[in-house]
Amino acid sequence: MLKDPGAQPTFSAAVRYVTDSGNDGVYVIANGINNGTWGYNNLQWYGLTYYHKFNDQWHISFETYNEHQNNVLNLDNPASVALVASGTPFSLDVMPWNAPFGAHCGNATQLSCTASVQTFLTYVNYSPTKMDNISYRLEWFDDKQGQRTGVKTRYVETGIGWQHWFSPQIEIRPEVSVYHALDAPAFNGNANFGIPPNKKTAVIGSADIIIHF
Repeated sequence: MLKDPGAQPTFSAAVRYVTDSGNDGVYVIANGINNGTWGYNNLQWYGLTYYHKFNDQWHISFETYNEHQNNVLNLDNPASVALVASGTPFSLDVMPWNAPFGAHCGNATQLSCTASVQTFLTYVNYSPTKMDNISYRLEWFDDKQGQRTGVKTRYVETGIGWQHWFSPQIEIRPEVSVYHALDAPAFNGNANFGIPPNKKTAVIGSADIIIHF
Protein backbone atom coordinates (compact mmCIF):
# COMPACT_ATOMS: atom_id res chain seq x y z
CA MET A 1 0.00 0.00 0.00
CA LEU A 2 2.17 2.81 -1.33
CA LYS A 3 -0.42 5.58 -1.32
CA ASP A 4 -3.70 6.49 0.33
CA PRO A 5 -6.37 4.29 -1.37
CA GLY A 6 -8.95 6.95 -0.56
CA ALA A 7 -7.31 9.47 -2.91
CA GLN A 8 -9.65 8.87 -5.84
CA PRO A 9 -12.56 10.54 -7.65
CA THR A 10 -15.77 10.61 -5.63
CA PHE A 11 -19.38 11.45 -6.34
CA SER A 12 -22.23 13.07 -4.47
CA ALA A 13 -25.97 13.13 -5.12
CA ALA A 14 -28.93 14.64 -3.31
CA VAL A 15 -32.70 14.91 -3.60
CA ARG A 16 -34.67 17.62 -1.81
CA TYR A 17 -38.41 18.06 -1.32
CA VAL A 18 -39.88 21.16 0.34
CA THR A 19 -43.59 21.83 0.79
CA ASP A 20 -45.14 24.97 -0.70
CA SER A 21 -45.50 26.45 2.79
CA GLY A 22 -41.81 25.91 3.51
CA ASN A 23 -42.72 24.30 6.84
CA ASP A 24 -41.49 20.82 5.90
CA GLY A 25 -38.42 19.63 4.06
CA VAL A 26 -36.88 16.24 3.32
CA TYR A 27 -33.31 15.79 2.12
CA VAL A 28 -31.79 12.47 0.94
CA ILE A 29 -28.05 12.60 0.32
CA ALA A 30 -25.26 10.26 -0.78
CA ASN A 31 -21.85 11.82 -0.26
CA GLY A 32 -18.24 10.89 -1.04
CA ILE A 33 -19.21 7.82 -3.05
CA ASN A 34 -16.49 5.65 -4.61
CA ASN A 35 -15.30 2.08 -3.97
CA GLY A 36 -15.05 2.91 -0.27
CA THR A 37 -11.58 1.47 0.31
CA TRP A 38 -10.07 2.29 3.72
CA GLY A 39 -8.34 5.63 3.43
CA TYR A 40 -7.95 8.97 5.11
CA ASN A 41 -11.60 10.01 5.69
CA ASN A 42 -12.71 8.08 2.60
CA LEU A 43 -16.22 7.72 4.01
CA GLN A 44 -19.24 6.52 2.11
CA TRP A 45 -22.04 8.61 3.65
CA TYR A 46 -25.78 8.05 3.16
CA GLY A 47 -28.21 10.23 5.08
CA LEU A 48 -31.75 11.51 5.42
CA THR A 49 -32.83 14.75 7.10
CA TYR A 50 -36.36 15.89 7.89
CA TYR A 51 -37.10 19.47 8.98
CA HIS A 52 -40.39 20.86 10.34
CA LYS A 53 -41.36 24.39 11.34
CA PHE A 54 -44.21 24.61 13.85
CA ASN A 55 -44.23 28.42 13.96
CA ASP A 56 -41.78 31.33 14.02
CA GLN A 57 -40.43 30.23 17.42
CA TRP A 58 -40.33 26.41 17.29
CA HIS A 59 -38.53 24.20 14.77
CA ILE A 60 -37.47 20.55 14.84
CA SER A 61 -35.16 18.48 12.66
CA PHE A 62 -34.35 14.78 12.54
CA GLU A 63 -31.39 13.13 10.84
CA THR A 64 -30.19 9.59 10.35
CA TYR A 65 -27.10 8.54 8.45
CA ASN A 66 -24.86 5.58 7.81
CA GLU A 67 -21.20 5.88 6.91
CA HIS A 68 -18.74 3.10 6.17
CA GLN A 69 -15.36 2.16 4.76
CA ASN A 70 -14.39 -1.14 3.14
CA ASN A 71 -11.26 -3.25 3.60
CA VAL A 72 -10.37 -1.69 6.94
CA LEU A 73 -7.48 -3.57 8.56
CA ASN A 74 -8.64 -5.83 11.41
CA LEU A 75 -7.14 -4.93 14.79
CA ASP A 76 -8.14 -8.38 16.08
CA ASN A 77 -5.81 -10.07 13.57
CA PRO A 78 -2.03 -10.10 14.41
CA ALA A 79 -1.00 -9.81 10.75
CA SER A 80 -3.23 -6.77 10.27
CA VAL A 81 -1.89 -5.18 13.45
CA ALA A 82 1.63 -5.55 12.04
CA LEU A 83 0.51 -3.79 8.85
CA VAL A 84 -1.05 -0.97 10.85
CA ALA A 85 2.25 -0.51 12.70
CA SER A 86 4.33 -0.45 9.51
CA GLY A 87 3.28 -0.97 5.91
CA THR A 88 0.56 1.54 5.10
CA PRO A 89 0.49 5.29 4.40
CA PHE A 90 -1.06 5.64 7.88
CA SER A 91 1.52 3.65 9.86
CA LEU A 92 3.21 5.26 12.85
CA ASP A 93 6.48 5.76 10.99
CA VAL A 94 4.63 7.70 8.25
CA MET A 95 1.71 9.39 10.04
CA PRO A 96 2.38 9.48 13.80
CA TRP A 97 -0.53 11.86 14.45
CA ASN A 98 -4.25 11.52 13.70
CA ALA A 99 -3.98 8.48 11.44
CA PRO A 100 -7.26 6.67 10.61
CA PHE A 101 -8.08 3.84 12.98
CA GLY A 102 -8.32 0.18 12.11
CA ALA A 103 -11.44 -1.86 12.90
CA HIS A 104 -12.38 -4.50 15.47
CA CYS A 105 -13.97 -6.99 13.10
CA GLY A 106 -15.05 -9.43 15.83
CA ASN A 107 -12.72 -12.33 14.99
CA ALA A 108 -9.03 -13.01 14.49
CA THR A 109 -9.25 -14.70 11.09
CA GLN A 110 -10.18 -11.80 8.78
CA LEU A 111 -7.44 -9.53 7.50
CA SER A 112 -9.96 -6.71 6.99
CA CYS A 113 -13.67 -5.93 7.10
CA THR A 114 -16.23 -3.22 6.42
CA ALA A 115 -16.47 -0.74 9.28
CA SER A 116 -19.69 1.21 9.66
CA VAL A 117 -21.44 3.75 11.85
CA GLN A 118 -25.18 4.28 12.29
CA THR A 119 -26.47 7.50 13.79
CA PHE A 120 -29.83 9.01 14.74
CA LEU A 121 -30.12 12.55 16.04
CA THR A 122 -32.64 15.30 16.51
CA TYR A 123 -32.60 19.03 17.20
CA VAL A 124 -35.37 21.01 18.89
CA ASN A 125 -34.92 24.74 18.24
CA TYR A 126 -36.59 27.61 20.03
CA SER A 127 -36.18 31.27 19.07
CA PRO A 128 -37.38 33.52 21.90
CA THR A 129 -36.31 36.65 20.01
CA LYS A 130 -35.18 37.54 16.51
CA MET A 131 -31.58 37.64 17.80
CA ASP A 132 -31.54 34.39 19.78
CA ASN A 133 -31.86 30.67 19.10
CA ILE A 134 -31.68 27.84 21.64
CA SER A 135 -31.04 24.30 20.38
CA TYR A 136 -31.47 21.04 22.27
CA ARG A 137 -29.72 18.03 20.73
CA LEU A 138 -30.16 14.29 21.33
CA GLU A 139 -28.01 11.73 19.51
CA TRP A 140 -27.42 7.97 19.22
CA PHE A 141 -24.09 6.98 17.63
CA ASP A 142 -23.19 3.31 17.07
CA ASP A 143 -19.52 2.85 16.14
CA LYS A 144 -20.00 -0.80 15.20
CA GLN A 145 -16.32 -1.70 14.63
CA GLY A 146 -14.73 1.22 16.50
CA GLN A 147 -13.15 2.64 13.36
CA ARG A 148 -14.49 6.18 13.63
CA THR A 149 -13.79 6.93 17.30
CA GLY A 150 -11.19 4.28 18.10
CA VAL A 151 -13.53 2.44 20.49
CA LYS A 152 -16.12 -0.18 19.56
CA THR A 153 -19.13 1.09 21.46
CA ARG A 154 -22.50 2.78 21.26
CA TYR A 155 -22.75 6.40 22.37
CA VAL A 156 -25.58 8.59 23.57
CA GLU A 157 -25.22 12.35 23.70
CA THR A 158 -27.39 15.24 24.76
CA GLY A 159 -26.59 18.92 24.72
CA ILE A 160 -27.93 22.42 24.63
CA GLY A 161 -26.57 25.46 22.81
CA TRP A 162 -27.39 29.14 22.54
CA GLN A 163 -26.85 31.28 19.44
CA HIS A 164 -27.01 35.03 19.99
CA TRP A 165 -26.55 37.77 17.41
CA PHE A 166 -25.18 41.07 18.70
CA SER A 167 -25.59 42.46 15.20
CA PRO A 168 -25.89 41.10 11.63
CA GLN A 169 -22.09 40.73 11.69
CA ILE A 170 -21.31 39.23 15.12
CA GLU A 171 -22.70 36.14 16.84
CA ILE A 172 -21.69 33.91 19.75
CA ARG A 173 -22.45 30.18 20.20
CA PRO A 174 -21.82 28.70 23.68
CA GLU A 175 -22.90 25.11 24.26
CA VAL A 176 -22.51 22.20 26.68
CA SER A 177 -22.95 18.49 25.92
CA VAL A 178 -22.82 15.22 27.84
CA TYR A 179 -21.46 12.13 26.06
CA HIS A 180 -21.75 8.58 27.40
CA ALA A 181 -20.25 5.38 25.97
CA LEU A 182 -22.49 2.41 26.74
CA ASP A 183 -20.19 -0.56 26.09
CA ALA A 184 -16.60 0.45 26.89
CA PRO A 185 -14.55 3.41 28.20
CA ALA A 186 -14.04 5.85 25.33
CA PHE A 187 -12.86 9.09 26.95
CA ASN A 188 -9.81 10.48 28.79
CA GLY A 189 -7.31 8.69 26.54
CA ASN A 190 -4.92 9.69 23.75
CA ALA A 191 -4.32 7.27 20.88
CA ASN A 192 -1.34 9.31 19.62
CA PHE A 193 0.51 8.64 22.89
CA GLY A 194 -0.81 5.12 23.43
CA ILE A 195 -2.93 6.15 26.44
CA PRO A 196 -6.08 4.00 26.63
CA PRO A 197 -9.39 5.65 27.57
CA ASN A 198 -10.61 5.02 31.10
CA LYS A 199 -13.86 7.01 31.34
CA LYS A 200 -17.31 6.27 29.93
CA THR A 201 -18.70 9.78 30.33
CA ALA A 202 -17.49 13.20 29.21
CA VAL A 203 -18.95 16.67 29.71
CA ILE A 204 -17.78 19.12 27.07
CA GLY A 205 -18.37 22.86 27.01
CA SER A 206 -17.39 25.07 24.11
CA ALA A 207 -18.06 28.48 22.62
CA ASP A 208 -17.10 30.50 19.58
CA ILE A 209 -17.52 33.97 18.18
CA ILE A 210 -18.28 34.36 14.46
CA ILE A 211 -17.64 37.61 12.64
CA HIS A 212 -19.34 37.88 9.24
CA PHE A 213 -17.76 40.15 6.66
